[in-house]
Amino acid sequence: MTSPLRVERRSGVVRLVLDRVAAGNALDEPLAEALVTELERAEADPRVQVLTVTGRDRFFCAGGDVRSMASVPAGERHELLLSLATATSTLMTALSRTRLLVVAGVNGATAGAGLGLLLAADWVLTSDEAKIVGAFAGVGLTPDTGVSYLLPRTVGYHRAVELTLGGRRLGGAEAVEWGLASQSVPAAGFARRLTEAEDAFAANADHVVGPTKALLRAGRYGADWEEHLRAEARSVARSSTHPESVRLVDRFAAPAPAAHRAG
Repeated sequence: MTSPLRVERRSGVVRLVLDRVAAGNALDEPLAEALVTELERAEADPRVQVLTVTGRDRFFCAGGDVRSMASVPAGERHELLLSLATATSTLMTALSRTRLLVVAGVNGATAGAGLGLLLAADWVLTSDEAKIVGAFAGVGLTPDTGVSYLLPRTVGYHRAVELTLGGRRLGGAEAVEWGLASQSVPAAGFARRLTEAEDAFAANADHVVGPTKALLRAGRYGADWEEHLRAEARSVARSSTHPESVRLVDRFAAPAPAAHRAG
């Protein structure tokens, strides 16, 4: 079975490459669990300072796996969504607790849970070809992966509403303007700049990265963070059973109609 995650290691750095290109690098339970496993493995290695999450091909992460949702009967979607959201909540908790400096290399399309991964990072690089959308409402679902907690704290309440409910799409440079990303570069220079940033962070003294990160993030995650993740999981599971969500998910997953050819 092909792994949904490619792991690359070099001095001080572990890079996790989402590798479900046919599904837009969307998160399903096996991928979320693989990310947690590799994060824990990296954290256990005292030589590792930096953990990078990026995507293969033209996708960073297209969100949760909507097509897998559409593959089960409507009556079973609550259980499926609750299980998936619980798995992604575990991932978000692990990312928020890790001593490692988390870098997001947003190389392409980013939606839904992909936005959650971006928000969980300590430093974010976007390609100028990246497109970032909320996307939850488009399939009749409420946000999960910490988006409803972290997004308003990052961009402000009104912009959070615009991105989650207003259909706003951001390019890579706009993500920097909104405070979602640290830097945006042309696609041709993205790989080089990502490696440069990883190496610069990994060059810090071993004993300062984790404590500095903990001090900087003390005000970002309140005591209610993990309970909020659980509330998100319950909410997205409930929303998945609404008839309009069922219709939108099924429509999203339906094959595109074949193009008509002229006779």
